[in-house]
Amino acid sequence: MQPQPIQRDTDEVKLAEMWSISGQLLHTPDYRRSHATLLAAAIGDPAHSILDAACGTGFPMIELHDLGHHQLTGSDADADLLAKFRREIATHKPGWQPDLVEASWQNLPQKIARQFDVVLNVDAAIGFMDSWLPGEMRSGRAQIFARVVEVLCNFHAVTRPGGRFFIGLQKNNHKGNTYYPMFVGSMRLGAAQAEAHWHMTYDWETRIKTWVNIVRLDGEEHAQTRRSYLFDLDELAGFLAQAGFACVERLPTPDDLYEDILIAHKAPA
Repeated sequence: MQPQPIQRDTDEVKLAEMWSISGQLLHTPDYRRSHATLLAAAIGDPAHSILDAACGTGFPMIELHDLGHHQLTGSDADADLLAKFRREIATHKPGWQPDLVEASWQNLPQKIARQFDVVLNVDAAIGFMDSWLPGEMRSGRAQIFARVVEVLCNFHAVTRPGGRFFIGLQKNNHKGNTYYPMFVGSMRLGAAQAEAHWHMTYDWETRIKTWVNIVRLDGEEHAQTRRSYLFDLDELAGFLAQAGFACVERLPTPDDLYEDILIAHKAPA
């Protein structure tokens, strides 16, 4: 049975804060280390240049830096998240000054005029490409798929010839799945006891996935709804081929990581 609405959506001032709380509960220190260790092993050479094209407040860039990968650049469309990332570095890693660029995936090649050995777009972010700006989301299968390929072409453009692009997709994005409830986590955040749940509904006809983010802070419940594009791992592999990548392989992920990861290879020059 699908959940009943809990209350009206939290106001926009608190919307980003509530999603941030969910992120903190999901990305525990153990989760962050496990995820980054997997990536670092797959990346290999610590001298490789790396672009995290959805760096947010620093996951997994901080952990990759701790693991010896120092040629790191981050980009994100949210200036507030980049500011938080810079404050985190100033407080805990004052000797590290990574290049952080405000850029959306739609204007990535214009904002970052170089190529990298490795480009990252992990944490199952890709489906949300148009979700945060009112009126930006496409409708219809053909339009949505074309939009995804358009953005993947931009990732291809900033990957050097012979380089690799790592992209994550939530494990539950498989055909036949129409509803999935997920316990995100529970812990104290500052003075408050926080708990979060996601209720996800999959509409494979419209190719829209609806997320209800439910956050409880000291017993007070908030709920917001966001939509993302919906496709499965095989379709994503096909989109990567359409964007120009030469071949695609799957990076196995343990059960405690909530995303599958594909590695797309760009042909050598």
